[in-house]
Amino acid sequence: MSSVLAGFLVRLGFVVDNDQQAKFQATIDNAGKRMKEIAVRGAAMGTAFAASFAKSTQEINRFYNLSNQTGASVRSINNISSALKKVGGSAEAAQSAMQSLSDKLIRFPALEDQLKRMTGMTDIKDSNGYVKFEEILLRLRDRWKDMPEAVAQNEAALLGLEGIYSSLMKQDFPAELEKTSKQQGELTDMIDKSADSAHRLANEFSNTWEIISNGAKAAAGQLIEAIGLDKELAKFNDKLSKGLPEVLKTEKYIWDKSKNPVDWAYNMLFKADDLHEDRLYEEHKLSDEEVQKRLRKKYTKILPVLSDEAEEGVDNIEYFDQKGYEDELAKYRSSQKDKQMTTLPATQSTQQEVPEKMTRGLRNNNPGNLRPTSMNSPQNGGFQVFPSREAGWGALGRQLKGYANAGLENIYSIISKYAPSTENDTAAYINAVAGSMSQRLGTVVTPDARLDLKDARVLKALMMAITDHENFKGASRYFEGPSFDREVGAASQSEWKSKVVSDRDKFASNGQVTVNQNITINGADNPTAVGKAVAKETLLAQNRYGTRNIS
Repeated sequence: MSSVLAGFLVRLGFVVDNDQQAKFQATIDNAGKRMKEIAVRGAAMGTAFAASFAKSTQEINRFYNLSNQTGASVRSINNISSALKKVGGSAEAAQSAMQSLSDKLIRFPALEDQLKRMTGMTDIKDSNGYVKFEEILLRLRDRWKDMPEAVAQNEAALLGLEGIYSSLMKQDFPAELEKTSKQQGELTDMIDKSADSAHRLANEFSNTWEIISNGAKAAAGQLIEAIGLDKELAKFNDKLSKGLPEVLKTEKYIWDKSKNPVDWAYNMLFKADDLHEDRLYEEHKLSDEEVQKRLRKKYTKILPVLSDEAEEGVDNIEYFDQKGYEDELAKYRSSQKDKQMTTLPATQSTQQEVPEKMTRGLRNNNPGNLRPTSMNSPQNGGFQVFPSREAGWGALGRQLKGYANAGLENIYSIISKYAPSTENDTAAYINAVAGSMSQRLGTVVTPDARLDLKDARVLKALMMAITDHENFKGASRYFEGPSFDREVGAASQSEWKSKVVSDRDKFASNGQVTVNQNITINGADNPTAVGKAVAKETLLAQNRYGTRNIS
């Protein structure tokens, strides 16, 4: 740049000092370098800002979606996540627990009333319609501090909060929650207000990438269609899926037919195709045309011709054993027909469904794995063997009703006696039974809720939950049907009391299981008859262990 200015001045008649010109050029160069550095730093700052902006938008959008899914405010989600993280938990576990409790509140409407009773809250939502998770967790924490550890953990699991239970019970959790709320409250309120805009921006980002992605997919689809790649690959996969199992079967067949490893190697190298066809022939997997071709080859012999009988230039002739061919073909076709008849599926319309896997309990017709009642009782592996599934099912029902008649009136008491911790993971057992019964009865069944085992539906739900836990999930379906329901009905009316129950086995109940019941009354045009019938059913329901809604 200095040389350009110098030439301009010389043409105007000025004298230029070369030393001064060099200093001027150096100054210009330094200024240029600084401008470049400023530009580079500015670009880096812009890139960092853009990345930070994108990340923040994505995080706000995540909070927005989580808020919609859980019914909690962004502020509550942030405060609880931060507080649990500070006491040793994780934000992911906190958000997962909130999601789980929210799901349960939707699936089980009765849980909201149960939660109000647990926490003493009159309403679990604030004036804006958000679930008051912070207050709920603090009140549950106060409740669980005064309960036996196992019961508190089971209750937390029932609410979907087992993942944060230990962190929630830390001594400094309430203080950390209060501190986080004060320090970050105003900022998170601002995020709450702007979350909707951030969500729309994130959606537009997502739309941009979807358009680009769909464009790439469309281009790939055009290319695939042009060269027919999908059809070629489908043909290859079809051949592979059909051929690979056959190859493996043939390899085993060749090994079985070989005398030793050397013979096997020879057969694999030189006779594999012939032995493969032998296997298909023995298994009747060849078509009739293929069988005829094979047998023609087998019964065609090349015989030498005596020299005095041969025509000129003819040393041997082809001989075909027509009778041998026809006899073996007829025999093959007959045996193939017999095999097809024996492989027809057997009807099961008159017999019980056979389980896909047999556990000890199912082999013994003993779904609850009950111990023998006497030395003379048939047993296997220390567990009683029953003559039929119905007999074992009825025995399980009577045993559970016997516990109830002796004063064990909730899941915690019954399972603690039925499956003691010396032989089982009793806490996990209790939790599994409570979850299963809740699902089957369509209402929340807590481990300490009073059960009415005079109600056949409640007893059956308990029996099915125990059967699935003792055997495998789904095993209880092999005990469905009228004959099994009759056993449940009879067991629910049993007055027998277990003699092995003591006062220390009894755990106090808290709340009752509510099962909806419809009353059908004939002669609804007679008000007096209707009133008497409703009164009678209501009185019967009130006299049972649990109450029921009469509708």
